[in-house]
Amino acid sequence: MASSGTRVLVVGAGIVGRSVAYFLSRQDIEVVLLDSTKDPSPTSRASLGVLTRFNGGTSSYAHLFRDGYALHARLAADLAAEMGVDVGWRPLGSIELYLNSADEWRLEELLASSRERGCPVDRLDRPALREMEPALAQEVWGGLYFPGDHRVDPSKLGAALWASAVRRGAVAYCGDRVVRIAQRGEGVEIATEQGNHCADFAVLAAGAWSGELAGQLGAQVTVRPVRGQHARFAGCPLQHLIHVDGHYIVPDGDETLVGATVEEVGFDLRTTAAAVANFSARVEEVLGGVLPFLSHRAGLRPKPKNGRPLIGPLQASPRVFVASGHYKNGVLLGPITGQIIARWIAEGVPGRDMSRFAPER
Repeated sequence: MASSGTRVLVVGAGIVGRSVAYFLSRQDIEVVLLDSTKDPSPTSRASLGVLTRFNGGTSSYAHLFRDGYALHARLAADLAAEMGVDVGWRPLGSIELYLNSADEWRLEELLASSRERGCPVDRLDRPALREMEPALAQEVWGGLYFPGDHRVDPSKLGAALWASAVRRGAVAYCGDRVVRIAQRGEGVEIATEQGNHCADFAVLAAGAWSGELAGQLGAQVTVRPVRGQHARFAGCPLQHLIHVDGHYIVPDGDETLVGATVEEVGFDLRTTAAAVANFSARVEEVLGGVLPFLSHRAGLRPKPKNGRPLIGPLQASPRVFVASGHYKNGVLLGPITGQIIARWIAEGVPGRDMSRFAPER
């Protein structure tokens, strides 16, 4: 449990790290954020910000997913009231497209499973689909509409979370790589390339790099990087989130985002021409025409062992917490993770059963 004057080092300035900083600062805890880059964090920079339909299961992960999803609307309202900013939360709804009649069996299968899980969904025939999205190519055969799918702008959300934390006294050292972490008595010491930082607690929110840092404390935290790329195109003919064959096409103001790849390439953050060509072909297939290419970006999703996020303290170093392994749901689950970690440090308890998310498993 934290006491007056508690100081916490948060390693990683992605959405998860900034969420931890935001909720810690609201507990009047001193926060220092450390990140090796000055640009958007590699853990969040390629996120599309899709807040996908909830799972109707009863597991602890299903509850975490639903609560994380629900938190976004409240958080957007809180940040708007406090900071006067719009983080881009929009209840857009999504359409799962099926490109030809041969996919009908998949449509029916997803429709049945979604309804079984209590997920609101409507089937769209071709006329209904065209009414909702007139810009779709005539060849698109049908789809399913999920009104509960929302979207938030990851860049705006991250900036607002950090600005709020700074207002409460948080400070950041970015562009300074962490090289060593160690226990020091009742606290933690983190050495960077430019100096040392001491605190009462530390939170490893550094994506796939969190495993290596935890390993310095003798913990085995299994998480690996999976590269994801997205591309940005000029023009925005769509009104809803579009999902087709693993790709999202996302309306974003007067631009369109398309992503994301799933690539096992280690910590390689390079973008590729092949990914852009693939995204361009997908846009042409769905819209029946091309959109001008603007830019593309790559990030590294942290993929954990056994699929569940890694959230909680290390066994032998209980003042060091891990907040990683969210894989494709880092933006969706980032705020709820920050809320849980902040309560855990401030009160000594997480406020819910987190046993299945133990980092060492």
